[in-house]
Amino acid sequence: MEKTEQFEFQSEVKQLLDILVYSLYKHKEIFLRELISNAVDALNKVQFEVLTNPNIEDKDLDLKINISFVKSQNKVVIEDTGIGMTKEELIENIGTIAHSGTIDFLKKLSETKKKDQVDLIGKFGVGFYSSFMVAKEIHIYTKSFKKKSKGYLWKSKGDSNYSIEDMVKKHRGTRIELFLKKEEKEFLEKLTIKDIIAKHSKFVPFPVYIDEEKIESVAAIWTQPKSSLKQKDYDDFYKFFENSQEEPETHLHLSSDAPVQFNAILFVPKTSFEMAGIFKAEPGVDLYSRKVLIKKGSSDIMPDYLRFIKGVIDSEDIPLNISRESIQKNIIIDKIKKHILKKIFDHFVKMKQKDMDRYLGVWKNYNRNFKEGIATDFNNRDKIAQLLLFHSSKKGKEEFTDLKAYIERMNKDQNEIYYVTGLDIESLDKNPALEAFRKKDIEVLYLGDPLDEIVIDHLRAFDGKAFKLVESADIKLDEEKETTKDKEYLKDVGNYIGYLKVIFGDKIADVKISQRLVDSPCILVHPSDGPSVQMEKVMKMVNKEYSFSKRVFEINPKNELIKEMVRIHKKKPDSPELKTLSIQLLDNMMLREGVIDHIDTAVPRIQDIMFRAAKSI
Repeated sequence: MEKTEQFEFQSEVKQLLDILVYSLYKHKEIFLRELISNAVDALNKVQFEVLTNPNIEDKDLDLKINISFVKSQNKVVIEDTGIGMTKEELIENIGTIAHSGTIDFLKKLSETKKKDQVDLIGKFGVGFYSSFMVAKEIHIYTKSFKKKSKGYLWKSKGDSNYSIEDMVKKHRGTRIELFLKKEEKEFLEKLTIKDIIAKHSKFVPFPVYIDEEKIESVAAIWTQPKSSLKQKDYDDFYKFFENSQEEPETHLHLSSDAPVQFNAILFVPKTSFEMAGIFKAEPGVDLYSRKVLIKKGSSDIMPDYLRFIKGVIDSEDIPLNISRESIQKNIIIDKIKKHILKKIFDHFVKMKQKDMDRYLGVWKNYNRNFKEGIATDFNNRDKIAQLLLFHSSKKGKEEFTDLKAYIERMNKDQNEIYYVTGLDIESLDKNPALEAFRKKDIEVLYLGDPLDEIVIDHLRAFDGKAFKLVESADIKLDEEKETTKDKEYLKDVGNYIGYLKVIFGDKIADVKISQRLVDSPCILVHPSDGPSVQMEKVMKMVNKEYSFSKRVFEINPKNELIKEMVRIHKKKPDSPELKTLSIQLLDNMMLREGVIDHIDTAVPRIQDIMFRAAKSI
C-alpha cells in the first residue's frame, strides 16, 4: 500500500495562496513563464550532473520540456526531464518560502484592504505558487536524478494542506499537472500556450514541445561569442525578434563579467515610425534573466530617448522575479545601464568617424531622439553632443559637420561657436547677419530644426567654447569702428538714427550703426543672451499672450538705400515719403523674421510704394 503523508504549508505560503486564489490578477499567464523557468533551471542542473557525475538516473535521457493537454479533465501538463526532487526537496521547495522580501511584502499587503487592486506580478518570488491563479488543484510527479531514487506525488488544492505519497515514476524529472478552474479553459488551447511562450520564453535553451510539436525557437545569440557569429546571424535574429523583413541599420553585441555580469545584443532599425509621424515608439530593449523575460521594453535600463534601440539585455545576476520598484533601485541594473550607455555612445562615435554614410542613416531617423537626450540626460549630455550633426556656412546643404570638426576649423582668435536659426537652409544662408562672418571667414552653424536651439540652450558650450547666436547685439567681430571717414556724412547718419528712434517708438529697443553688415541695408538683432526669433515663435505658439522681445535695429551706412534715406532726411526731414519708407525698412525685417503683427497696414503701404514707383517710370 502506498504511503501518504499530510503536511501544513508554512504560514507565509498560506497567505500567499489566499491572495493568489481569491484576488483579481491581470497577468495570469505568468504562471507558464514561471513553470517553464523552473523546468529550465532543473534541466540546467541535470546537464551539469550529466557532464560531471557518471552515476545518475537516465544519463542518456533527452533534455526537453513537454506541454500537453487532457481536455476531458481540464488539465494542462508541464513536464521536464531535469534534475527532479527528493521528498525533502519537495517539502523545502514547495512547502516553504525562503525569500525574505516575500515575507515583508505579504506583511504590507495584509494591511491593505483592496487586495484585488494590487498588481502582484514581479512583487515577490511567485514561482510555482502562481499556478494556483488558474488551477483548482495541482499534482506534481517527481523523481530525483540520484541513483535508486523513489518517485513521489505531491498534491494540493491551494488551501492550507498538501500531501506527499510514494509512487512509481519511470524516468527522472518533474511532471506538473494543473487541473484548471472552469473559467480558465483558454489555457487548454494550443495557440494560447504558443503565444505565451513566444512572449515570455522564446529563448529558453532547451526544446519545448506542445502536444509533441516542437515549438520554433531561435538561439539566444547574445550568449554566444562574437567570433562564432556572422552578420547574417545578427540579421536573422533581428528579423525574428522584431518580426520584420528589414535588416537593422547597425548592431552592438556586448558581453561583460565586471563590474557586473551581463550579455546584450542591441539593434538600430533602418526605419523610424516616429520620424514618419505615425506614433511614439515604446521602449524596445527587453530585460532577461537566464534567457527568461523579466520585463518587456524596460525603460529602467534604457533611457526613454533611446527607445528606438531594440534588443535584449540578459543578466544572471538579476533575480527572475525582481519587482518593478527593485528594478528602479537595483545597483546591478544601474551598473549595467551605465556600462551599456557608454558602449552605445562609443559605438555611434566610432561609426560616425569610420562610416559616415551609415551614421547618416541613423542621424536621419533618430536625430530628434539624440536632441531629446541632450535636454533630459544631464549625466550623458557631453557624450550625446559628440553625436550631433549640423549644416553650416562652409558645408552648405549637402554636407554635415559635427562640433568637434567645427572647433578644429575655427580661426585661432575665435573663442565662440557661432550659429544662426531659421526654418530652412536656404533662408539661413541668405541671412544678412552672416555677411561679416563670411568676410572674416568665420564658420556659422545652421540650426533649421526648432529643437536645435533647445539643444544649444542646454549645452551652453562644447569643449570649452560657448555657443553664440550671430544676431546677438553684443557680438564683436573687430570690424572697423568707422564705416567711413566722411565725418559730415557720419553726422547725417547720426541725425537719421535719431529720426528712426522717434518714428519707431517702443517697437524697437535701440537703433545703431551696424558693424556686422557688409551689403544689406539693415538688420534686427537680439538683445544679449535673449532667445532667437525661432524660439520666441515656439513660445508664442504655446502662449498667445507672449510678446516678442524688442530688437535692436542696425543700419548699414555704406548701403546705397541707406545713403539715399540719409540724404532725404537731411534735405527734407518732415517728408511723409521718408517716414513711409523708413517704417517699411523695419517692417521688411519683421516680415523676414515672420513676426509682424500688423500685416493689415504693412501690405497697403507696400502697395502704395509700388504704385508711386510705377508712376515714376
